[in-house]
Amino acid sequence: MPLLAMILSYANSDLKGSIFDIQGLSVHDGPGCRTLVFLNGCTLNCFWCSNPEGINKKHSLLYFASKCITCGNCIEKCPSKAIKADNEKIYIARQLCVNCEKPDCVEECYTEALRVSGYEITVSKLYNIIQRDRQFWGSEGGVTLTGGEPLLQIDFATAFLSRCHQAYIHTAIETCGNIPYQNFQKAMPFLDWIFFDLKHFNVAEHKKGTLADNSVIIENAKRISAEFKGRLIFRLPLIPNYNDSKENIDSIVRFLKENNRNEINILPLHHLGREKYNVLNQEYTGINYPIPSPEQLKDIQKVFIESNINCYIGSETPF
Repeated sequence: MPLLAMILSYANSDLKGSIFDIQGLSVHDGPGCRTLVFLNGCTLNCFWCSNPEGINKKHSLLYFASKCITCGNCIEKCPSKAIKADNEKIYIARQLCVNCEKPDCVEECYTEALRVSGYEITVSKLYNIIQRDRQFWGSEGGVTLTGGEPLLQIDFATAFLSRCHQAYIHTAIETCGNIPYQNFQKAMPFLDWIFFDLKHFNVAEHKKGTLADNSVIIENAKRISAEFKGRLIFRLPLIPNYNDSKENIDSIVRFLKENNRNEINILPLHHLGREKYNVLNQEYTGINYPIPSPEQLKDIQKVFIESNINCYIGSETPF
C-alpha cells in the first residue's frame, strides 16, 4: 500500500460510522468463510427487504409488544413526546423519534420491550472486532460490507476497507448501486469483489418496488463493468409477479451482453425477515408475492445459460 494511503488509514481510525449488526461465519456473501458488517442507511426501500431496520441512516427503535407491560416509563422519559399509551400497548409516532440522538426510553424499559437496532462504532474498534474472526476465514475468506447500502457512509466505509486492504484481508461489498459514482471510485481501490443488484429495468416498475428509479443504478453498473478490476457479480433478487417477466429477464441479458459480463446470481425471494416489520410497526407487503418454485428458477436460469451467461441460483454460486 502507498505510504499516503497507509497514513490516511490510521488517521481515520477514530472515524465513526453507524452499523446495526456484525455476523461471522457466513459462506454465502463472497469466497470462503466471511464476516458480514451491516451498515445503516439505504437509498432504496424495497418492499421485500429482509433488513428493514437498516434503512434509516441512524438507529431504528424496535418495539416488542409481547414484552410490554405498559408501565409508562418510556412515555415519561421520551424527550420528543413520541410515545403514548394505547390500551395494553404503546404507540410510537416514529416521525418524531427518527432523529432522536439519545433514546432514553430504551434505558427506562426494564422488560426490554424497546430496543435500538443500530449504533455508532469507530473504524479501529470495528477492525479489532472483525480481526477476532480471522482464524475462521481460511485462505479465501474475509469481510463483506452490506446493509443497508454500505457505500452510503462512504468516508467510514472507505477508511475501514482501506484498513482491511492494508492488512491483506479480502474485501467485498453488496450494493444496490443507487449512490453517486464517486462513492464507488473512492472505495474500488480497496475492494476485491462487488456484488451489484439489478432489480428491474423498467423505470416505473423499479420505482414501484423500491421507491426510486433505476437511472443511476444502470449508469453505475455500466461504468463499474468497464472500470472495476476486481470480481464483479451482478445479482437478480427474483420476485415472482414483479420482476420475473420475460421482458425484464431479456433486458438483463442484453445489459450483460452489452457490458461484456457473463454471469449472474439469482437470489430467490424469501420471507425470513417479515417479523422485523412488526417490531418496526410497519406492514410487510412482500408477503403478497410468492416464493419462486424450483421449476421457475430453473426456467429463468435456462434463459441466461442459452445466452452463454453463467447463472447461479442462491447459494449455488461457485465462490
